[in-house]
Amino acid sequence: MLQMEAMRQRVLPTSIIVIILAFISLGQALNEDDPCVDPNGEAGHCIYLRECDPLVKILQKGNYSPQERNFIVQSRCGMTADRKNLVCCKGTVDEGLPEPPKCGVDFSNRIHGGQQTEMDEFPWTALIQYRKPNGLTGFHCGGSLINSRYVITAAHCIQAIPRNWNAIGVRLGEWDLSSDRDCDSETCTDEPVDVGIERIVVHEDYVPESKTQYNDIALIRLARDVHMSMYIAPICLPLKDTQRLRDHVGSNGFAAGWGNTENGTASSVKLKVQLEVKNFRDCAGIYARAGIILRETQLCAGGVKGKDTCSGDSGGPFTKLDRAHNYLVGLVSFGPSKCGTAGVPGIYTNVAKYVDWIAKNVKP
Repeated sequence: MLQMEAMRQRVLPTSIIVIILAFISLGQALNEDDPCVDPNGEAGHCIYLRECDPLVKILQKGNYSPQERNFIVQSRCGMTADRKNLVCCKGTVDEGLPEPPKCGVDFSNRIHGGQQTEMDEFPWTALIQYRKPNGLTGFHCGGSLINSRYVITAAHCIQAIPRNWNAIGVRLGEWDLSSDRDCDSETCTDEPVDVGIERIVVHEDYVPESKTQYNDIALIRLARDVHMSMYIAPICLPLKDTQRLRDHVGSNGFAAGWGNTENGTASSVKLKVQLEVKNFRDCAGIYARAGIILRETQLCAGGVKGKDTCSGDSGGPFTKLDRAHNYLVGLVSFGPSKCGTAGVPGIYTNVAKYVDWIAKNVKP
């Protein structure tokens, strides 16, 4: 397998692009993600024009005032080597773990046995890129954005991978891997964002060779801050005690990713599948018969024939909606050798059990 107004195409008017290009040489040019001060004296960072929501909203109106036009022009701060405009955008960095309403927002109105997502659905989903022998690269695991600098994934996506594979980057804002920019009949998305990896922290008690896969959790610190948009946004974590202690048994959540479908091939388009959280004791009994002893740091979901996470979804999110915001409940860990086996739920790392570990390892 693996609510907001109608989306409008994020295309910048040609006249404004020309104006910015004409004036971009004035002043001291900054590099991408450098700190800056916008025309109103607000602190920000120098980022792609298309990633600065306040400016994009002005441009989307079409009937912007002379003052707004001047503000956009005066926001210029540099240009990339491939001649893409950079602007000073205020309030673009937040290193902490966000809480509602700054996380878990799924803009859509609306996986093995799964269905295709909308282009802006599950905007926290990430893809981990690997460098393989002979210079080949590929996406083979998933993850979730939890703030502007960190992605969370499964430890086995880092340490239980083929020899000579190395995680080298993360892609955010992706929907269809077969196209550079995704469009439907009404709109087009932004181009996906590829970010390098600065550091990876794997849980210190994770054992790659263990079939139980306890502590299957890792954090990826990105090489730079990413900036939020309709297609890139963080998922909420269950930070409060009431959320950590909540019993999800019998409730439904969604897993999302680009993993193998029922046809045995990876999906090029992001898919989702609805799964029910299962009683842990019953699930543990099923796995015990195969010699796998589960712990309550793990969570079980699914077990319906043909509906499951699968190879390639590893590390990806299992989320639940609570009061209009989505929370990360689990990370895809492992399951039956045949995905979607009736009566055998998939196993997820129980994120609520690791909130303290996450908070301790997320650095400014």
